[in-house]
Amino acid sequence: MATKNKRERPGEVFSLGYLMSVFMILLLFSGVTIVSALGTYRISVEGSKNLLKTRAIDIAVNLGLAIEKIGIRNELLSELVDSDKWNDLAYLVLYDQNGTVLLHSNPLLVGRHHRDPQIKKVILEEKPEIHFLRLATGERVFVLDFPLHLHISKQNYRGKCSHIANNKVYCLRVSLHPYPAEAILRKADLQLASIGLSLVALWLLTFFLFRAWRKNYRLEAKLHEQERMAALGEMAAVLAHEIRNPLSSIKGFAQIHLEQRLDPDLERDLSIIVEESRRLERLTTNLLTYARPVELNEERFDMEGFCQEIERTLVLLTGQTRFHISCEKSQLYLDREKLKQVTSNLIQNALEAVSDIKGGEVWVRARSSEGQLILTVEDNGPGIPPEMRDQVFEPFVTSKAKGVGLGLAIVHRLVEAMRGKITFRGRRGGGVLVEVILPLPQSQLEPRQEMIDID
Repeated sequence: MATKNKRERPGEVFSLGYLMSVFMILLLFSGVTIVSALGTYRISVEGSKNLLKTRAIDIAVNLGLAIEKIGIRNELLSELVDSDKWNDLAYLVLYDQNGTVLLHSNPLLVGRHHRDPQIKKVILEEKPEIHFLRLATGERVFVLDFPLHLHISKQNYRGKCSHIANNKVYCLRVSLHPYPAEAILRKADLQLASIGLSLVALWLLTFFLFRAWRKNYRLEAKLHEQERMAALGEMAAVLAHEIRNPLSSIKGFAQIHLEQRLDPDLERDLSIIVEESRRLERLTTNLLTYARPVELNEERFDMEGFCQEIERTLVLLTGQTRFHISCEKSQLYLDREKLKQVTSNLIQNALEAVSDIKGGEVWVRARSSEGQLILTVEDNGPGIPPEMRDQVFEPFVTSKAKGVGLGLAIVHRLVEAMRGKITFRGRRGGGVLVEVILPLPQSQLEPRQEMIDID
């Protein structure tokens, strides 16, 4: 199926190329910004963890030194937690290899057994481990499990658990409130959200600017087309004035002489003069039709009578009867003259396509369906050349030796003025099928009746 495809003007190609360049730059900028923002966010997350880890290790090392210096007593960890020095502490616990609580910031929990494979792993591998833990209160805390070597004597231990040994590895669990890290993460989240919103705003602004550009470009193209049509209209008016009057005289004198008994060769020459004069008249008429603004004059008419008139007119103009018209018997409300011109031009175009073909035929069908008039014209001619399929509606583009390429351009212009659409497609068995769809006011339609064949 082929539809109207306007050739791009150099200015449009340049503008589209410019827009594509801007789009690629914006896309590259957005990609770099997103990668950079995600990298910064990841650094912030790792930095917040390192901040907590460094703080927890510092507490663990200092606490180990304090235990060796002052000895072990049950209230030691609770005093440290309650002090202002380490106000970010959540709790402190000292475990042995069996998970027994040797010291706790809550002295009531000393001596209890805690089954946690993480504790045993830290003691055996002597490597610190970090993780986050959700407390029973719902608070999320940062936890450092730190292997701790205790070099203390029995006399320095004043705790409840008497089985603590010298030069043995224990696990010190340091739990911190992640307030400082959360502040860093909040800033990182805010920065990431700000960058995301900025990119969205930038793309939305680009989208609206592109729409505005497209609208402005279409208005400029429309203005350019109107200026071109105005110039063509002036040219057509000059042609109509300067050509039609002398052309009418030439055709009139030739017709007068044809009424007399003349030599057959002279009579043939005069017939050619009359025919060519009529062709020039049609050319000036087409130029005026294409150049002038289309004004609709809608009226109610009978579709069957309209098709009969089309048939009679074409038989008189072309002298051909190789077309078949099938029309729905109904009342329509459209611009009758514009529809007549569209139908006549399409049929004449199809007749010219099959004029040199033996057995060439043209079929015309008109029917209403779902508030639309559907007009189809098909022929079994040679079809449209591939190189011209995208230019069938362009003015002054034709493959005919004697044509000027205004027939289909006028048809397209009239169909657009009637708020319809026209499409071309290949026909099975060869040829072309043209379909014109025109909207019909629902209130103007009468009930559908039988199809009438007019031959």
